[in-house]
Amino acid sequence: MSTQRTAILVGTDGSAHSDRAIGWAADEAARHGKELHILHVLETPTKTAPGNTGGDAASLVDAWNPVLRAGRDAALRRHPRLKVETMLVHDRTVAGGLRHYTGEAAEVVVGHRGRGGFASLLLGSTGLHLAGHYPGPVVIVRGHSDTPIGEVVVGLDLAEDPAPALDHAFAAAAARGARLRVLHAWRPAAGSGADVQLATNGRCDRLAAVLAPWRGRDPDLKVGEDVVIGHPVQTLARASAEADLVVVGSRGRSFPLGSVGHGVIHHAHCPVAVVRPRD
Repeated sequence: MSTQRTAILVGTDGSAHSDRAIGWAADEAARHGKELHILHVLETPTKTAPGNTGGDAASLVDAWNPVLRAGRDAALRRHPRLKVETMLVHDRTVAGGLRHYTGEAAEVVVGHRGRGGFASLLLGSTGLHLAGHYPGPVVIVRGHSDTPIGEVVVGLDLAEDPAPALDHAFAAAAARGARLRVLHAWRPAAGSGADVQLATNGRCDRLAAVLAPWRGRDPDLKVGEDVVIGHPVQTLARASAEADLVVVGSRGRSFPLGSVGHGVIHHAHCPVAVVRPRD
């Protein structure tokens, strides 16, 4: 996680799912020594400066400020020394409003369901666009338990740049004092026969070579690696049932969120970090 970005940014809409996202983001901010910024986006036909409201806009501000204050209070109950800021933003879309404040964010955190504009953050185009295009980690808080398990899982596609996902996964495991499990899942072509074992061995060697620099940077971190024959989404979804966090990469700077990231966001049993390269 970058030391140059000072805040964890979490979106809220007052729903139970976004309340859980605030709690998760507060823990993450305290864990990494970051500030917590809690933001709600009012979707409006035109962008309006928060201090330049009138009529209906002013009443909406009055309605949502208590939600932001409640989120701040909840975060401070968990971590009384945490620096927390709240922001009410007007924009045409939720993703657009969030992007205005992501420059200083080490991570962007959202709940997996919500009301109003945030309802689409998991199931609609807004959330998929955010996870696929925001440069850096976007965490979708899934699951129901806050009890630590002690394992972070990262899924790797050996054909893509592993650095963004591995940087985030190693930092996340180290900050939690957790074990890191590195998973690569693949499906052989039909009729591959005896070549499957040979191909699996080759992938094991490639995975070990990819991980070597990161292992060297943090030799005390417990790291396990597995090459599994199976669908990547199903494999990571199963692994997520015994994990505190699943980390996946996006498809790179020029491509949107891939099918694996899309599937894991929908089916994981724990929070999911989708990590896109920083520009």
